[in-house]
Amino acid sequence: MSRTLRSIPPVMTAVIGLALVAAAVQPAQAAPPSSDPVTVATGLNNPRQLTVGPGQRIYVAEAGVADECSPLPGVGLEFQVCGLTGSVTEIRGTDQRRVVTDIPALNFNGEVVGASDVDVRGNEIAVLIGGLAGAATARDSLPAQYASFGTLRTGSLKSGPVAAADLAPAADLNAYEVANNPDGNVPADSNAVGFTTLNARNWAVTDAGGNYLATVGARGENTVAVFPNGPAVPNPFPFPPPFINPQAVPTDVVVGPDGAFYVSQLTGFPFPTGGSTIWRVTTDGQVSAYATGLTMVTSLAWKGGTLYAVQLDDGNFFDGHVGSLRKVTPGGSTHEAVVANLDAPYGVAIRGNSAFLTTGSVSAGGGAVIQVDLR
Repeated sequence: MSRTLRSIPPVMTAVIGLALVAAAVQPAQAAPPSSDPVTVATGLNNPRQLTVGPGQRIYVAEAGVADECSPLPGVGLEFQVCGLTGSVTEIRGTDQRRVVTDIPALNFNGEVVGASDVDVRGNEIAVLIGGLAGAATARDSLPAQYASFGTLRTGSLKSGPVAAADLAPAADLNAYEVANNPDGNVPADSNAVGFTTLNARNWAVTDAGGNYLATVGARGENTVAVFPNGPAVPNPFPFPPPFINPQAVPTDVVVGPDGAFYVSQLTGFPFPTGGSTIWRVTTDGQVSAYATGLTMVTSLAWKGGTLYAVQLDDGNFFDGHVGSLRKVTPGGSTHEAVVANLDAPYGVAIRGNSAFLTTGSVSAGGGAVIQVDLR
């Protein structure tokens, strides 16, 4: 089985338009205290990470759809480019509009890869676009419209919605993997899926395909840490090898109250239940386990000194994606479920006492954002 399949979040059947609304609306209001989530947006296409920006506006990275795709030339038929179907949606109160459009999408064995994370500061937006996974070396042979695969791009929303081509490249993770391949695995595999802003010109990024954390931006691209494979687990399929060492597959990165990086882990095939670790990484690259016993973690967010984590699936990858938001126990292996029985949750962002989560992350048109009260 391809290493790429084991490294693309969210893992879909194999893991991966709304009209523009220009009218001004009121900022999102906090949901009343409740144990039940409140839906604040629907109709999203494979939504991934999200952020809360100025004025309580929520921004969601949508990987896109795979309706009309064509195989990459010279690469296996499992890799297909699917046009410019990805986007970033802005949610204001009960209204939503796409503020970045025409982001390229990739279909890999039914998985949609494309816009994966977003951050907005003032009028400035940064968008991370996933790479070509195990076909990273094929990007240069594609039409120019696909050049933004595997890049972090920045631009301004001051004048309204923009196309991906109008965003400037700030870092090229796909090229960095091809040139450096920090984990040494072959073929070169890049799928950058999570980032955090360090300052106006520098970011920390996780590459789920390349299994590393890097800092990128004005200082160039620099590997901070490479994450190890997990311990051997039984192969659930009746063909060799009988045991598999799942790859690390880091998915998200946040900076903790102590200034260290905290990195979530999906793990690779066969996605063992309880096999995910949240790693603490110092700025000089020292890696230690902050929490263990989690399953298929895709996103992290801090609320004060408490870390929250999204599990794409609470059980087994092969039984469908029913996941949860977890309150992480530092140093522990059991973690309280804040809200469970969620349909393929993926991203989390926290503002005040509210957590916003993407759900339906493996669905074209069926994705949503929900609001959960943390009090």
